[in-house]
Amino acid sequence: MRPHRSRAVPAAALAGVLALAACGSDDEGSTEAVGGDGALSDCPATVVLQTNWFPEPEHSAAYQLIDHERAEPDPDAGVYRGPALADDRVTVEIRAGGPFIGFQTNSALLYSDRDIMLGMVDTDESVRLSAELPTRAVVTPLQITPQILLWDPEKYSFDSFEQIAESDATVLYFEGQTYMDYLVQQGWVRPDQLDGSFDGSLTRLVVGEDVVMQGYVTQEPWRLVNDVPEFAREIDYLSLDDAGYRIYPSAWAGVPESVEENAGCLAQLVPLLQQGQVDYMADPEPVNTAISQYLTDIDQFFQITPERADAITDSLNDDGIVANGPDGVLGSFDPDRMAEMTELLTGVFADLGTELAEDLTAEDLYTNEFIDESIAYDPSSFVSPSAG
Repeated sequence: MRPHRSRAVPAAALAGVLALAACGSDDEGSTEAVGGDGALSDCPATVVLQTNWFPEPEHSAAYQLIDHERAEPDPDAGVYRGPALADDRVTVEIRAGGPFIGFQTNSALLYSDRDIMLGMVDTDESVRLSAELPTRAVVTPLQITPQILLWDPEKYSFDSFEQIAESDATVLYFEGQTYMDYLVQQGWVRPDQLDGSFDGSLTRLVVGEDVVMQGYVTQEPWRLVNDVPEFAREIDYLSLDDAGYRIYPSAWAGVPESVEENAGCLAQLVPLLQQGQVDYMADPEPVNTAISQYLTDIDQFFQITPERADAITDSLNDDGIVANGPDGVLGSFDPDRMAEMTELLTGVFADLGTELAEDLTAEDLYTNEFIDESIAYDPSSFVSPSAG
């Protein structure tokens, strides 16, 4: 399970990020486009993408870009690089997040390291940091958030978030998550229920404590059946998307000025990320195998076996996480949804006293200008990799 990073950006750390950005030259992190008539001819020789956690199938749109047979992973640094399948003159470099970046936000990294063209940024992060570290999302391979609250059905039987607030359950989560502030403001979780000490371990659920726990529909339901023999049964859960917290998770975003400067490259790269997600769903084995082996080489606490990777792929399809938007396009942002979420999040942060960008609008947070409207995903053609 990947922990989301803390909501707070300490003043000293923020000042350091802005100072680094200010000290760089105007063209820091940029290189000349490779030119020619290749698929990425308007891109620099190396395109750097920053993910938000260890490698996992949820990042498949990026990993699908790389020729894995020619990849050169650096497990110690959490860097996976290789020639782009669409244009081997361009190297795609995917950087792991989490402990590899000191659990910083990707928004901060985009400002402190201008070599990074795009980073994964959730909608709530982009709103929260809009005043000091504004970002603009350009494509969203994942349509809905996989975030859930889960529990042991032998302990509780909840049909709504309101029933959680009426229970005696401790709600275990990573401190500083905006969605929890939203649930509390809605009256769906009581403040006295909150326990922000969650560290990713499933132990407190497994040993039978009275807990409701944060998790991901792509991960924990399968893990608790297959990877935890002392539990080995299905859990119940509620989705944050169903609670109206309809952020776009892990959308690829950049510094607004960088998005403008790299418009030519993004016009080529974004459709490849769209198509990469579609192609992955049609044949996930190459990426899943590469990710599983890469995690083995990294040799840290987070591992995904090929079997678990296949189950995650199933969830991406079955739970509608990889899906077309209302316009029938894979990767686009729905303007109405973005407007609704910007209004909702502005209200959440107002109650928290968080300073946002003045007169913030949804259009400040995203653009569909690079989206190829001909690219769509057909879930009816999905063949479960677990079924084989």
